[in-house]
Amino acid sequence: MRRGRARLIIAAALAALCAASSGCGGSHTTSSSAPGAGATSPATTTTTPTSSTGVSTTGSGAAPRGGPTALTVSPTSGTPHSVIRVRFTSPETGARAGTRISQALSVLGPRHAGCVGMHDEAVPVAPAGQAVVVAVGPAQLGGVWCPGAYSARVEVLARPKCGQGMMCPQFIRVVAVLGPVTFRIAG
Repeated sequence: MRRGRARLIIAAALAALCAASSGCGGSHTTSSSAPGAGATSPATTTTTPTSSTGVSTTGSGAAPRGGPTALTVSPTSGTPHSVIRVRFTSPETGARAGTRISQALSVLGPRHAGCVGMHDEAVPVAPAGQAVVVAVGPAQLGGVWCPGAYSARVEVLARPKCGQGMMCPQFIRVVAVLGPVTFRIAG
């Protein structure tokens, strides 16, 4: 279980780095594994650039129920073809000059042949207090959800912003973790 969680965190960090650097745009990663593969087995991974991020923001600034940076999901129960919407209010990051902020959504659930049980996606950074909605369904996954229970979370990451030709420290700092929230896909 720890190896799977570590891979999820690494994948989220890489997705956030990709989104923050030029040329990666709105790419996302989906994974599935072969039948009989355990949670610690390596997964087959494909990365597909998309023209639509599936993310929307609103200027209302209204915080979701549960606090100013709460993460919510709807519906909490769906089918393999459902579009799941993850909502949160962009948190205050305390970013300083020379820091680049990025956000990544990670969804982890059961993995079986013919369906998708893991998804990582860079989320465009919105101003603090702004509502963000990320839609994830078969179009974003590149397949259908696997039946079972899922956990979703958003990580807010900071890394140094360096100019061309400058020596740049290579680190990623986790500024905030929103969630986890759970939802279920019926089989």
